[in-house]
Amino acid sequence: MSGILYLIPSPIGSIKEVDYLTQSNTEILQNLKYFIVESEKTARAFLHYCGHNLDDNLNFIEYNEHNFNKINIDDWLKILKSNNSIGLISEAGTPCIADPGSEIVLRAHLNDIEVYPFAIPSSITMALMSSGLNGQKFSFHGYLDKNVNKLRQQIKILERESRLSGYSQIFMEVPYKSQKIFDLLLNTLKSDTFLCVAAELNTSEQFIKTKQIKSWKNFQVELNKKRCIFIFQNKNYF
Repeated sequence: MSGILYLIPSPIGSIKEVDYLTQSNTEILQNLKYFIVESEKTARAFLHYCGHNLDDNLNFIEYNEHNFNKINIDDWLKILKSNNSIGLISEAGTPCIADPGSEIVLRAHLNDIEVYPFAIPSSITMALMSSGLNGQKFSFHGYLDKNVNKLRQQIKILERESRLSGYSQIFMEVPYKSQKIFDLLLNTLKSDTFLCVAAELNTSEQFIKTKQIKSWKNFQVELNKKRCIFIFQNKNYF
């Protein structure tokens, strides 16, 4: 008999914002002994706040962009196959959605191991539902190209696709680049394109605005070092 791979989202904002966890989810979490995490330090703080006793029998493995190629997933599959369950915890938000973990989940499926997702405080979903843009048809692109010239071209292509298909285009960026990305969007997108900026969701600094580019150019906003979701759509206003 195999254990279960639990996908455990962590708070987008303050660690105290864990009311999305149901009682049954919390009880499962408190009894887990094995965890795959992006950062052991923040994972321990999250578990402590959720009431885990954090005894000496806990096992953590850090799985992030710095060590993808160094982790032997087979070792963790053996643990699951030995009737031990594992919690996969993201750093802030949802495992596998613009965060590590999808390869682990796929390997679990291929080995007939049950995958169980906890309730999700997704910044992507929160941003889209608050944007007023198309929530029926949309594309999420994660992080766009790091090269500025390629990024500008990519934005133009996505804008054209949005105009033709009606899709909202969603992406995110690391906090220290948020202001630069916002400025680039203002200088790249057409004046009638709608842009939603959703920053620091579910925190006291939450900011959500949707405006056409021509209106954004007359609006002052400071996004430096803020966690942002950007959504744009070139559509007819009605």
